Amino acid sequence: MPQRRLAKIAVVALLAGVLTCCSSTSPPPGPTPTGQLITIVHDVPICNAITAAVVVQDLNFSQSQGGVFAPYVNTTSAFAPEIRLNLQQLRDFSTILFSGPVKEGSYDQADMSFELGQLAAYDPLLSPPVHSYPVTFTNSAPVLSINPPLVITPGKVNVMVLDFDVLRMLGTDSSGNLNGLITPVANITQLSATGPSGTVNPNGFGELDDLWGFVRSISNTNTSSNPIYTGSFQMQVLSPSTADAPQIPINLTATTQQIGFSGLNHLLPNSYVEVDAILDSQGNFGAQTIEVQAVENPFPTQSTVKPSTALIGPITSIKTDAAGNPTQINLWVRDAEPDDTATIVLDNIYQVNLDSSPTYQASVLGPNFANLSFGPQNLAVGQELVVHGAYTRPPSSSSLPYTVEPTAIYLKLQSMQGKLNSMVQIGSDDTTGVFILTPCCSLLNGVPIYVVTNNQTAFVGVTGLGGITALNNLLVKGMPYYEPQAVTINGVNIPAGTLVFQAKQVHVIQ
Repeated sequence: MPQRRLAKIAVVALLAGVLTCCSSTSPPPGPTPTGQLITIVHDVPICNAITAAVVVQDLNFSQSQGGVFAPYVNTTSAFAPEIRLNLQQLRDFSTILFSGPVKEGSYDQADMSFELGQLAAYDPLLSPPVHSYPVTFTNSAPVLSINPPLVITPGKVNVMVLDFDVLRMLGTDSSGNLNGLITPVANITQLSATGPSGTVNPNGFGELDDLWGFVRSISNTNTSSNPIYTGSFQMQVLSPSTADAPQIPINLTATTQQIGFSGLNHLLPNSYVEVDAILDSQGNFGAQTIEVQAVENPFPTQSTVKPSTALIGPITSIKTDAAGNPTQINLWVRDAEPDDTATIVLDNIYQVNLDSSPTYQASVLGPNFANLSFGPQNLAVGQELVVHGAYTRPPSSSSLPYTVEPTAIYLKLQSMQGKLNSMVQIGSDDTTGVFILTPCCSLLNGVPIYVVTNNQTAFVGVTGLGGITALNNLLVKGMPYYEPQAVTINGVNIPAGTLVFQAKQVHVIQ
């Protein structure tokens, strides 16, 4: 079955169906009105799992009293999408699950069905260092309570949050090691785009700060319900090899920041894009920033042309020459956009050769308030990259790795998990400062990371730097730059050979 990717906060927008009345004399009862449901997913992670993936087979809503049933997602019918959630990949990020009609009503239960779980962790004692676990669901068809109930009202936009909790989902043995057991744990809540006074939030239902996928089609006219938009494109966040895979209409305004292209007339299908968007109060995705990094060629028509795609994942090791210059990186590929499931194998180590002199760039969606540079000397184990370029698949009978000839390497906005090692400096505003994070994943092996913050850094679960303690489990979202030379940031001297993490958000998760 094709592999796919997705992750945790499920945000759901419901648009009303159109009701008609045929006559003034006792018309026959019409169909139950429905709303269009757009679901976005989000997740709280666990340390050492690099991939924790499940395939959502069904998602239905019901009433525990009265038996009213509202089917939503069903991936078992012909041409239905396969929806693969990688619950580790989007740590503190959000992406789209599905869009479809749901009957109006009030629902206090959600019935879900899962299959084809995948679980893999980094293990330096293995070669390649990928420890894949046989997965067993303790309950592959959980019933989730919704309290207060989810209310679907035709004619309005509604938002649902489906919050997976991998910290409690993945089983461990007595030593704390993963054992392959998956127990689905999730919570559902409903959000509003209006404040307590009834005024509409200017950010609608909220921000999705790093949607990624590839362009399928472009429209130069506004097809949305909001007149501020000037056009749109369809972005697919799942593989093209699955029929009816979910696509997101990304709408542009006159103020949308466009990076890597000069307008919709110059945007090409199969372009890999990263998007910072607002889900507005009418259920439209309005782009604040769009970054086009490369146009991929996953299915070349000429046999002499190698397929190219965007390969996404963390660096597991770096090979250097005698002078210390990087010549090759090994990349744990857990996503590809677009992916060709006939040739691309996820959760494998890909050998990326750097002798082709690719361009290096940090994604504009991540912060760089310290004005750090990104090039071959700034690569480090643990950094999440997007590698664009042609790949070569080894013969099926070979144990050799995939090889990649990159044309561009992007440093990606990402999250790192760990605990406070020490607080180095706190500014008078309680938001600008520096602290040292001890990462909990075995890939980084406890190497101290200097986290730098400023007055634009968001704090979740804590009011500022002064509230963070050594007991807290932290999830820091931002950009990790490796600094081979000593630097001074926020008045703090940071030693040479340090991974510096510029934080967009600091989240106390426990």
